[in-house]
Formats: sequence, C-alpha cells, structure tokens
Amino acid sequence: MSPVAVLSGGRSVHSLAQSSPANGTTSSAMARKLRVLALHSFRTSGKTFALQMSRAGLDKALQDLLDIVYVNAPNAASGPIPEDVKPYFDGPYYEWWNAEKDEERDRVTYKGWDASKDFLEKVVQEQGPFDGIMGFSQGGACASTVVALQRLGVMLQSAAPLKFAIFFAGALIRDRNLSYIYKEKVTLPSVHIIGDKDYVKEWSEFQLTKWQDPLLIRHPRGHVIPRLEGEKLQVMKTFLEAQQRQMQAQQQSSKL
Repeated sequence: MSPVAVLSGGRSVHSLAQSSPANGTTSSAMARKLRVLALHSFRTSGKTFALQMSRAGLDKALQDLLDIVYVNAPNAASGPIPEDVKPYFDGPYYEWWNAEKDEERDRVTYKGWDASKDFLEKVVQEQGPFDGIMGFSQGGACASTVVALQRLGVMLQSAAPLKFAIFFAGALIRDRNLSYIYKEKVTLPSVHIIGDKDYVKEWSEFQLTKWQDPLLIRHPRGHVIPRLEGEKLQVMKTFLEAQQRQMQAQQQSSKL
C-alpha cells in the first residue's frame, strides 16, 4: 500500500495503490485505473476502511482496476465506539453524522451531515475528479446521498458527474430532511454487496430498490467487508471493467 497523505486540516487520505494521474492516458490495451472516493463506516476511519479492504483481500484483487482514496469524516465520534470496531481497529474514530431521535416528534435528524456535505464538496474539488464513489455501512448511506444530491443539482455541481457507485452493507437514509432523494430511482451503475447475516440487511435491500438496475452480490457473512472469490469476484471485476470501457469511449468521443 502507498503511504498516507494528509489533506489540509489534518484529515488523512489513503490510496489503495500508487495513484494513476486523473488525466492519465488510455489505450485499447490498458485503461487507467478508476479513481474512487471511499467513505468509511460509523465511528471508524479511512484507515480502518483500507484495512478492512486489505483483510478481505480486495486491495490486491482489484489493484489493477481501482485507485481508491480513503478519507476521514469531518466529525469526531460523538459517542461509544461500536463493539465490533474498537477491539480490532485503532482510533481516532469519526462519523459522517450521528442519528439523533426526537421521541416526541418520532423523527431522526442527522447531526453532522452539513459539515460532512461541505467537507466532501471540498475533497472532490481538491482531490478530484473521481470516477466513482463507494461506502461501507454509514459510509454507504452517505455515498448514496452524495450521488443522489449531485444528480438532483444540490451538491457537487462544479465537479464531473460520478459515474458509478459501490455499496458494502449500504444503509437507508432515515432523516426526513433528506427523504426527497428517494422520490425517483437513481439511474447510475451500482453494485451492492449484502450479507445474509448482516443486521442491516433489510436496510441494504431497501436501498437497493432505490437504484435503477442495480447489481447485487450476496455473501453468507454479517456486517463486514467480505472476501469475494470465484464468480462473485468476477462479477465485481466485470462491473468495473465495464466502467473502464465506458470511460474510454467517452474520452475517445470527446477527441473527435
């Protein structure tokens, strides 16, 4: 893995492999790697997400296809660290938001989302362009929101459109202030990795219904980044290779 670089403000970015230039050359024999912005899960970090991908063997399995940039959410963890995180991954820990429930009004508000939205605008401006976005758990919910808001003209309007999304155990959005993003299905290529024993399985499957023609990969485990092998790994690679071909075709047509 490549060294950790640091963004202004001290927020870390970690690349899955040696970065390919965003405007790198392509050919029929070799397309440049797809640049992907990666959003970590609840109260973890970009470093944790990179380690999870490494322990699942996906860093090496996809190293010829992806150049992944891992970032820390701008909000420090505002509460206890999950039991399946603290014993296995060192801090510091971050969150994209904290879901605060108003019992009287029976609604949830995402405290910290505004800061995350502004931060991601800055990351894309300073570190982009990105071809795609991916997230795990809360990071998947956040990535889904980013894609939907860009396509609705609310976010990332000065950036190139994201072209695909990858979700590991993606979760639904519960803040009613953001519920409008689900009014229409998102017409963007997407792959959703869902565990049969995951406690957010129902939320992931609900998220799946909000995307047009989503690609689904199931695995038998719980709330983890799974090791993909055999046919399942090939499905993922085929999806990413299709995005590369689409990117090449768009670049070639722009030169005509």
